[in-house]
Amino acid sequence: MTALDDATFLAGAPERWRVLAALRDAPAAPAALADTVDASRRTVQRHLAAFDDRGWVEKHDGAYHLTTTGTVVARTHANYLSELDNIERLESVYAALPTDAADLDPAWLDDATVRTATREDPQAPVGFYVDRVRALDTDRVRMLSPVLSRLYHDAHARLATEGVHTELVLPTGTVERARNENPIEFRAVLGLGVLDLYRTPIDVDVGVTLADDRVLLCAYGDDGQLAACVDSTDDRVRAWATDRYERHRDRGERVRP
Repeated sequence: MTALDDATFLAGAPERWRVLAALRDAPAAPAALADTVDASRRTVQRHLAAFDDRGWVEKHDGAYHLTTTGTVVARTHANYLSELDNIERLESVYAALPTDAADLDPAWLDDATVRTATREDPQAPVGFYVDRVRALDTDRVRMLSPVLSRLYHDAHARLATEGVHTELVLPTGTVERARNENPIEFRAVLGLGVLDLYRTPIDVDVGVTLADDRVLLCAYGDDGQLAACVDSTDDRVRAWATDRYERHRDRGERVRP
């Protein structure tokens, strides 16, 4: 049998996975398994016979035990289901991310906190981002963003007044619009010495805010509005975000007052 055969077999009837999961917890007789998985004894016996054909179980003293192969299969399938659950939890995040962000493994975001825009509260991720920025305890912030929004201004201005230095990477077009719309304010902000601004010729599809111990990921919809914000302290997520930030910064150039 092939791996696809086994995957199709387990997906073909919910009771099969429940029986396998129950045996992963402890060996059991068919009658006890029937009670545990809420199925008839005949159904359980049929599943056990199929497991035996695949070498996943052995019978000792009336009880069925997982073999080494069966244990590995049960663990792998449990991990697979957990991954699917995590992808479903992060569906709104991945829906707003570009295709080149597919290497951001959902398993890395197991412990992340996520806020997404809803019809009832379209600004939920914005408020979440602002609250997280205000709570940062750091000496330096590195930020990559496709937009320059006044919604975030107060939170980042507060960090600046506390002596936190910010490196900000924006698309070239965004920088030029900010310069042209408010030239006096633009020069004044850059002249304060609390902000290093870079403009990048590469399209920015994912917002990244990096602090000492965490990273905030911002996913934007087609309308340019913040669709989801992720707060993570996972080192793998930080490494992924840092690589993305540095790639844009290194391809860009420093903007002077």
